[in-house]
Amino acid sequence: MAGRRKKKTAAGAIITILCIAGLLLMLALGTDGAFLDSFGDFLGSAALSPSAANVAKLVPGDNDDLLLYVIDTGNSDSMVLLTPDGHSLLIDAGESDDAGRILDTLSALGIESLDAVVATHPHADHIGSMAAVLNQIPVGTIYMTDFVTTTKTYEKMLGAIEENNVPAVNVTDGYAFDLGGVRFTVLNPQAREYGDANNSSIVLLAGYGGTKFLFEGDAEEEAIADMLANDSGLMDVDVLKVGHHGSHSATTQEFLNATTPSLAIINCGEGNDYGHPHKETLDMLGAMDVTVLRTDQDGDIAVFSDGTAVRYAAAA
Repeated sequence: MAGRRKKKTAAGAIITILCIAGLLLMLALGTDGAFLDSFGDFLGSAALSPSAANVAKLVPGDNDDLLLYVIDTGNSDSMVLLTPDGHSLLIDAGESDDAGRILDTLSALGIESLDAVVATHPHADHIGSMAAVLNQIPVGTIYMTDFVTTTKTYEKMLGAIEENNVPAVNVTDGYAFDLGGVRFTVLNPQAREYGDANNSSIVLLAGYGGTKFLFEGDAEEEAIADMLANDSGLMDVDVLKVGHHGSHSATTQEFLNATTPSLAIINCGEGNDYGHPHKETLDMLGAMDVTVLRTDQDGDIAVFSDGTAVRYAAAA
C-alpha cells in the first residue's frame, strides 16, 4: 500500500508540473513574450538582498544626475552621495549592526571605493559601522571633528583609520573641498569648543549647480545659533537633512527661516524610544509647507539633482 501511494504522489506531482509549464507557455505565447520578461524580472528581484532590491527600485540604471541615497538604518544616520561621474561620499555609518545593510547598498550602487567619508560626530548611532566600512572598502579621506571620546566604538574607528592608512582631516567652519562637480563647505563646528558631541557635529553644505543640500548631523541650538550668526547667507537650500533625527532641540524656527528647504529628510526608527521625530519639528516643517520624508515611514530614500531642480523617490 505504501508503495502505491508513493507512485500516485509522484505521478500527481509530474502532472502538476506539466500543467504549470503548459500554463506558462500559453501565457508567454499569448503576450508575445512580455509575460516571460516580467516573470524573469520577478525572479531576478526575488534573488536580490533587500538593500539591493531597494536600490534597483529607486535608482534608474541610466541615472546621470547627482544622487543622494539615504539608507534606512533605523534611529541612526547613514547616507551616500554619488556624482554623475562616479565620485562618492558617505556621511555617517549608522549603528554597529548596520554594516551589512550599508555595505550591501554601496555594492548595489556600484561603489567599490569611496572618495571620502564624513563622520559627523563620535556617537554610536553615527559611527557604529564606520570601522567595518573602512575595513571593507578603500577610502580616500575621512573628515572628522576634533571632539574626542573614549568609547570602544570611537576607538575602533580610529584603529581602522590607522590600520588602513586613511588620511584623516579634522574640519571646522569654512573648510571646503570639491568632489565630482559638487562643492562641499563645512558650516560647523565653529572655531570654538563645545561641551558636547552633538553641537560639535560636522554640518555639511553640498552645492551642485543651482541646487543645495544641507546635512545637519546632530547639531543643536547652540551650534545653530553660531551658524546663523556666521553663515546664514549660505544656508538657503533645497534639501535639508534634519538634525538629530527630528529632535526639537535640533530645529529652530530661525534655522528654518534661513534654510527654507522644499524637501526635508528625517532619519529615524519606527517606534524609537526617543519619540523622534518630535511634534514640534514636524509642526514647524508643516507650517512652511515643506515636504517631509522619514525613513521610519518611507524606508530608503533617493533624491536626485540635475543641477537645476531636485526630485525624489522612496522605497515604501
